[in-house]
Amino acid sequence: MTTAGTFLTSLLDGRPDWPAWTTPPRLDRAAQLRADAAATRLLTFLDTDADLEAVERDGELPEGFLKALHDVGAFTLGADEDLGGLGLGAYDVFRVVEAAATRSAAVGFLLGVHNGIGVGVSLLPVLPEGPLRDLIRRHIADGMISGWADTDPEGQGNQWPTVTATPAFDGDGYVLDGEKLFISNGPVATLLGVTVTVRGDAQAPRVGLAVVDTSDPGFRVEDELEHLGVRGLPNARLTLTGVRVPDAHLVTVPEGDPRRTPVFASAVMTARLLIQAAPALAIARNCLRWSVEFTARRRIDGAGLGEYDLTRRTLAQNAADVRLMESATRWALAGPAPQDHFFERQLTRNICTDACARVVDRTLSLMGGEGMETARSKRARGALPVPMERAYRDARVLRTAGGVDFLADVQTASALLARRTPGTAQPAPHQAPAQGELSPRNRHHFDTLTDRLARFPATVEAVAGAVASDPRARQYPLLLLGRIARELFGTAAVLAAAAHDGEQALTDAHCTAAEARLRDLTARLDDPEGPDHAGIAAALLAGSGPTPAP
Repeated sequence: MTTAGTFLTSLLDGRPDWPAWTTPPRLDRAAQLRADAAATRLLTFLDTDADLEAVERDGELPEGFLKALHDVGAFTLGADEDLGGLGLGAYDVFRVVEAAATRSAAVGFLLGVHNGIGVGVSLLPVLPEGPLRDLIRRHIADGMISGWADTDPEGQGNQWPTVTATPAFDGDGYVLDGEKLFISNGPVATLLGVTVTVRGDAQAPRVGLAVVDTSDPGFRVEDELEHLGVRGLPNARLTLTGVRVPDAHLVTVPEGDPRRTPVFASAVMTARLLIQAAPALAIARNCLRWSVEFTARRRIDGAGLGEYDLTRRTLAQNAADVRLMESATRWALAGPAPQDHFFERQLTRNICTDACARVVDRTLSLMGGEGMETARSKRARGALPVPMERAYRDARVLRTAGGVDFLADVQTASALLARRTPGTAQPAPHQAPAQGELSPRNRHHFDTLTDRLARFPATVEAVAGAVASDPRARQYPLLLLGRIARELFGTAAVLAAAAHDGEQALTDAHCTAAEARLRDLTARLDDPEGPDHAGIAAALLAGSGPTPAP
């Protein structure tokens, strides 16, 4: 059962819902002002007191940095006001995290983890009165840093987490043993959520969510990890050896996996936007500004760089992608009944990280040699030290963190297949945009979107049939279906935004580019097999295929 007005409804019903798409978000003006003030305080610290070049150079946060973030309220953005927090909703928290990420992707990432998936956000709202709720509230009031340890050494999303929770011999609580890898905020967290497999009791095995006090002597930060980008982000391999947690600090559900419960799964989806989409939008905004400034100061053979066709197209495409990211995020987090927009949040994660990658790549190409040169090298020769190479590295990390991008598209398609209703009636008539609400070109884009939506349920059925025998061996159609779904959502989000603010040119630029991508995706879906990729891969793995020269 889907909620009326969500984009998932439009995809499965095969028709647009223009009135629902264009229902204005109910924004809390007082909360907006609190968020603006929080962003100002945070940026003042980052611009005047923080040595972000040292963070990038050394790959770590200097002493006192986290306390300074605490002092400007960065760790209590969404916390209740009676706990000293700002009580912000998800969209306003997103805006503050994005602001921080314009200065440092690592800082934005850190704040996104804490304010998105920390135990004060992911667990507190569903906990009954009791010792665990009291513990988390006390730590929030004390300014804790939190995160979530889910990734096992074998990878993320395992059905059975490798950290085990077994009943203590004295009958008092559980003992945790095992290892977690790639855990953001792990080295600096006060309370950390840990996914575990409960063994040894009457209901075992089952998945549990344990809240761990990191001061426990059995909790250890074994290795602090360094990544391709977001340098300075606290991230580590953690071990738990005989860590004791009381019964009340282990959350389970009577049947199933607590990670799959609606509230927790919704928190994870929101967290992905704070952790990945907010820094992605920040990086894209920076690149748009840098590309404009670079173009304004460059001349070739006496002509301004902005007089060239390809330069103009680059700037326009960058601006259109930023517009896409803004529109999708607003729909996913700020629209009416945001708790119902789980599917939109799932789509928006990859919309933002992929659009960011396009913007970064275009900007690097536009800047040529300056794009490839490091900020340190530019500074040494007296040039403007635009950190383009840092943006390139950071943007690539965002497409992998929290789950690789192509698997997120496969998960989107799997969600569509799970919710489809085969044999439904033909789409009912729909309400179109009012006269003058969209420009003629954008009205054409709306009509094209309507046609694609009408065909989409049949596409879902075709993919369901193609992958039914062996989903693991037939992931490619799922990948294409997931990408088609997000292109359709992005187009709908941008068209709906145009109805609010009248921005027609950027809407047209986005929709034109999206339709080109959709034509390519559709053509590939019509011929999902293509070359013998399986045979080539099998030969390579067997050692008999072509190999690179030593």
